[in-house]
Amino acid sequence: MQKKTYAMLYTLPKKYKNIYFDLDRTLWDFETNSEKTLYHLVERYAPLLLSRFNEFLTIYYQINEELWLQYRDGQLKKEVLRIKRFSDAFAQMGLEHIDFCEQLADDYISESPLKTALFPHAIEVLEYLKSKNYRLFLLTNGFKEVQVVKIKHSGLEPFFEKMITSEEAGYQKPHAKIFEYALKTVNAKKTQSLMVGDDLENDIYGAQSFGMDAVFFNPKGIPHEAKPAFEIQSLLELKEML
Repeated sequence: MQKKTYAMLYTLPKKYKNIYFDLDRTLWDFETNSEKTLYHLVERYAPLLLSRFNEFLTIYYQINEELWLQYRDGQLKKEVLRIKRFSDAFAQMGLEHIDFCEQLADDYISESPLKTALFPHAIEVLEYLKSKNYRLFLLTNGFKEVQVVKIKHSGLEPFFEKMITSEEAGYQKPHAKIFEYALKTVNAKKTQSLMVGDDLENDIYGAQSFGMDAVFFNPKGIPHEAKPAFEIQSLLELKEML
């Protein structure tokens, strides 16, 4: 099956009025912002591990992803997730029974959202879409109190009519109910709406299973066997599509 690119989408009727964006790893550069924050926190709380910082990052990201899946499936409370991802990472590196994980977790939640790195062309594309009178929304599984700070400090906030979070909707992507809520709460029609995100399961499969068109943002060109309707490697391609 041939991958559908923006050139194919560009020939379609311009039916879209509402564009829903994921936030982390789609607009807000999670890895860059998180890595900067984590480096300073390790330097502050466990300086002896700085020489093994890359090892810590690998372990932390793996644990964090696993715990987020548990949180998404309702198996873990967010308060536990916030601390456990650090305590488990340090334990794997040989540091157990440490007493600073809770404070470190609090610092991460307060400091990471203040970072402002975005994916290339994010602001340019949002300015373009606004100039074309698209209604823009954010649809995120992230914690509301954290995501609000991110969009304010990174300059994203003025572009979006509303941010819908999983906590507000009562469901997480890829559940169909969060997409249904995201449309209903802003009086948008499914056939006139488009989801843009980096996560094949949460953003793309979730939207398409609900019957909503979606664009897979794959900036690293990572090979996969999924069949998203549309795929881009640069946000700039959205200007050609829309």
